[in-house]
Amino acid sequence: MGKEIGVYMTSAEYHIKGEVDEVLTLSDGTIAPLDYKYAEYKETIFRTQRYQSVFYGLLIKENFGKEVNRGYICYVRSKNLLKEIQITDKDFIELRSMIDEIIDITQKGYYPKGTKYKTQCIDCCYRNICV
Repeated sequence: MGKEIGVYMTSAEYHIKGEVDEVLTLSDGTIAPLDYKYAEYKETIFRTQRYQSVFYGLLIKENFGKEVNRGYICYVRSKNLLKEIQITDKDFIELRSMIDEIIDITQKGYYPKGTKYKTQCIDCCYRNICV
């Protein structure tokens, strides 16, 4: 197993960029992002944390040309507890849809409709401006 630290990547296709804390090359030939969170693990991996790993996976697939089917989060304030996240093709499809929506928001000034399910608002970046 090998690793690269602080890997900055861009995607011309999706108009995104990011820096992965570590990119791991696993023994089965796949590659996985490892993200350190200066946080405690609270019995759940939040949706935003999960999709950050999927986002990194998309960048890795484009930049390294390798399969990504999992990611890892290390919760530093929980004694470096390591959690594995399974990443599927469905996750990449959903992420691409999210990226398209973000492009609509930034380029067209379109804001998504609010949800009637307020529990989804907990980790939503629009919760302070939603009308």
